[in-house]
Amino acid sequence: VGPHCMLGEGSQMGDKCSVKRSVIGRHCRIGANVKVVNSVVMNHVTIGDFCSIQGSVICSNVQLQERAILKDCQVGAGFVVTSGSEHKGEVLAKK
Repeated sequence: VGPHCMLGEGSQMGDKCSVKRSVIGRHCRIGANVKVVNSVVMNHVTIGDFCSIQGSVICSNVQLQERAILKDCQVGAGFVVTSGSEHKGEVLAKK
């Protein structure tokens, strides 16, 4: 976890994670080999292994399955981002 970062209480990070210029909320579970840059991750978010998040806002109770890639996205509360999917500049939310 680099400078200019906040990590919320009860959050866990896996091996080889990189968090730069970001805020991670409380009780988040971040898998191994995850990159989070210039992003806000709210509370109770689960991020699978090998995910990449850049310039995005992730609301509470979101689940990112492994190898998901987000760039400049907004993810609404409770949304599940499927494994291996790639999103750029999108707003993802439950219908």
